[in-house]
Amino acid sequence: MLAYVFSHRPAPGADVASYEEVLRAFHRALAEMRPPGFVRSMTYRLGPAYADWYLVENSAALDPLNEAAVTGARQASHDAAARLATDGVGKLLNLAAGEFDPDALVETRFAKPRGMGYGALYGALERWTHEPGTSLWRRMMVLGPPPEFTLVSSRPVELPAELNPETIFRTAV
Repeated sequence: MLAYVFSHRPAPGADVASYEEVLRAFHRALAEMRPPGFVRSMTYRLGPAYADWYLVENSAALDPLNEAAVTGARQASHDAAARLATDGVGKLLNLAAGEFDPDALVETRFAKPRGMGYGALYGALERWTHEPGTSLWRRMMVLGPPPEFTLVSSRPVELPAELNPETIFRTAV
């Protein structure tokens, strides 16, 4: 499974309640259409910013998702959200371990320490990635901003300090 994560924030002067409503309307319209390979989408508020998570089965689903997002019944809600947004940036993540739980509201972002192999890193994270509702996501092909990894969980986790973790609490919109 892949996640295209689009981070953004309301433009200056935008009403936050209206912003969140157009986001919800867009995701409802996308869910009704269900492009090929699309699993689901959701928006989370992370402080003053937002992150839309679009889950797809594989990379072949990205083109139909991109087309569906801006055409047909979704065009009006997409355009309304785009008019109210600023500072958008996207990244592509691959589910590396665990199972995604949309109700898990803690993100721990971190980078693999220099010199550590991926096998050793995944082994060091096993105690968390086997917990129900926990998923480990790895940025693909350096598409998007760092850090490289995001651990999504239902409760805060204390990762080793060498990973330089940053914990972010999110709220479902």
